[in-house]
Amino acid sequence: MYEYDLIVVGAGPYGRSIAAHATAAGLRLRLLGRAPAPVDDRRVTAVRPYGRDGFEVVTADGESLRTRTVALAVGPTPFEEPRSIPQPPPPPGQFPFAPTHPALFRRLPTVVRVLLADRLTTAAGYRPSTERVTLLSMPVRRRLSRTPDAPPWVDTRFESAHPGLFFAGLLTTAFFGPLMGSALGADFTARRILKGVRRRLGTGPSAPSV
Repeated sequence: MYEYDLIVVGAGPYGRSIAAHATAAGLRLRLLGRAPAPVDDRRVTAVRPYGRDGFEVVTADGESLRTRTVALAVGPTPFEEPRSIPQPPPPPGQFPFAPTHPALFRRLPTVVRVLLADRLTTAAGYRPSTERVTLLSMPVRRRLSRTPDAPPWVDTRFESAHPGLFFAGLLTTAFFGPLMGSALGADFTARRILKGVRRRLGTGPSAPSV
């Protein structure tokens, strides 16, 4: 029924890192996105629920791919305002009161995390939000966060409120901190997502390590 265990959308540092970990774990993987690497560079036009617990990923040329899980590792382009160019995210050192390790940032009180993430997105000139992830159908987007102008909620494994759908990179700064705005967070993210994917597939441990 499903051709893949995981499809990664986005072939930047986060997408490639997730793909490398998934390949090493022996998962049936497909990596889609544009990057200086030998990957399938076709544009993805839709990601929607399929079957009982999977997804259908549709490419620009009409191919339909079926998978158990999906990781969206998209960069700033989907979040740009018309005719605007996002600035590079400020380095983590600009936030002296924020923990530098994503797992520690995750443990901060919600109000503190939100304030720090807001400073990050304001300084960088973009505001990633669920409503701009137009690859996903509206019903799915409505499940991901309480308000459309907020980023999607993710758990400690980067899994969203829609089971089997994972996020990486910019959309996770509100939960894991400024490091997610740079390539420095790619390995940490990939390891956690792999744990979440394996758990969703029924082949992994029940809890991630810190």
